[in-house]
Amino acid sequence: MELTRGSGILLHITSLPGGAFTGDLGPSAYAFADFLQEAGQAWWQTLPVNPIGPFSSPYSSASSFANEPLLISPELLLKDGLIRRRSLVGAPKRSTSWKASFSKSRRLRARLLQEAYATLKGTRPRPMLRAFRAFRKRSQSWLDDYALYRALSERFRSHDWVTWPSDVSRRETPSLAAARRELAGEIDYLAFEQFVFDRQWRALKEHCTKCGIGLIGDIPMFVSHESADVWANREAFLLDKRGRPRFVAGAPPDAFSDDGQRWGNALYDWKYHEQTQFAWWKARLARQLELFDVVRLDHFIGFRRYWRIPAKAATAKGGRWISAPGDELFDELVRVYGGELPFVAEDLGSVNQEVWDLRDRYGLPGMKVLQFGFGVGEGPSIHLIHTYPTACVAYTGTHDSDTMLGWYRALRRRARAKDDNAKKELARAHAYLGTSRESEIVAAAIRMLLASPADTVILPMQDVLGLDGRHRMNKPATTSGNWVWRLKDGELSSALSARLRAMVEATDRVSV
Repeated sequence: MELTRGSGILLHITSLPGGAFTGDLGPSAYAFADFLQEAGQAWWQTLPVNPIGPFSSPYSSASSFANEPLLISPELLLKDGLIRRRSLVGAPKRSTSWKASFSKSRRLRARLLQEAYATLKGTRPRPMLRAFRAFRKRSQSWLDDYALYRALSERFRSHDWVTWPSDVSRRETPSLAAARRELAGEIDYLAFEQFVFDRQWRALKEHCTKCGIGLIGDIPMFVSHESADVWANREAFLLDKRGRPRFVAGAPPDAFSDDGQRWGNALYDWKYHEQTQFAWWKARLARQLELFDVVRLDHFIGFRRYWRIPAKAATAKGGRWISAPGDELFDELVRVYGGELPFVAEDLGSVNQEVWDLRDRYGLPGMKVLQFGFGVGEGPSIHLIHTYPTACVAYTGTHDSDTMLGWYRALRRRARAKDDNAKKELARAHAYLGTSRESEIVAAAIRMLLASPADTVILPMQDVLGLDGRHRMNKPATTSGNWVWRLKDGELSSALSARLRAMVEATDRVSV
């Protein structure tokens, strides 16, 4: 699907209203696709669906290729005959709270998936077994290393592969062969988890396609050092002889942080990637495009330049900008996908003309975020609607920003506390949106965004519902209370879909 004039909703799978303790790929996902169709929407954007990392973040994962078992639907396991109905007794089918519980979800799904695996191995339904074996064969390039990494992490009780016995850490062939034999059962089960996710995802994607709904995914720029990616591809990253990062990723000091940001991710050895015609990157992107129609490239600036921090530095102050071979990578991607690349560039933050030139050279739509448009500065903001090009994807806010209502209330509080810049920003927002009434701000922002020149508008579900800051998805630089927001049962009403459809029909965005 191409990003022609249309609109969609940003809603992660875990935020769906159905499913036990967290949203999943079951009936509520199908119902949401139906809701989008009724509402005249063309796109469903999610966060990354890779295994979640520390603090339940989908942006810090043990694999860039594998997927999160928490998204597997117990109800679809029952439909496939892999679990007993009585196994679901006590498991909620829908959300009564707007907060997910990852710990309860993990315990339940671990139990049900173990039962499902035992059923597959015990009764041996031939079609399912054949499908499982076919999945293992076609996914071998990434699945074998991921499943072995996870099994070894359990054996050694650490995801930090550098702390494992040196022969395993260094991936000596005899040691890996022995580990695969000894952990064959655990490896097979972990492959089964990925098979079930793949089976459920492909069925949902087919339903979305029938509804005329495209899926937009999200790929983080950097990967976690404690991952199958780095352990299995040490030569692709800047590591020392032991396997520890020589340098780590981050962001330079700015007006918001005197020390900058030290993220700690391993950095790519771009010379190696150039020498291998970017084989790892091509495989990573191809895997995501098996799942999604379009992929958002997070931290797009990293394809032009990145902030390299010595691993021993406590802050990002000692870092410096290093050039990245973005042109060479995207030339290779054009050879693979042709001139119409299925990517969106997240070109936010400390970008410069070089980053925009890279984006435009390969015809990638960038991002515009209305919340960012009202700050006090020289000249017109590129995030204000009247400056938008057609080739962009416009948002009221992102998963990292406050909800539109939360942003407005926080701005108003700062203005009332006699913050002069906040006063100017608030006045500019009132003038631009044509109202100073809190009850009208979010609706005005959505109407203006839909009427903008932007080819694609994506609205966070929280803004569609007019929710306040308690419902934001993530607050950067914090480690608690994030990623837990979810819809409550009944919030996706027919009245809401009718209201959305009326707006997209009026602005020529309706998806037929």
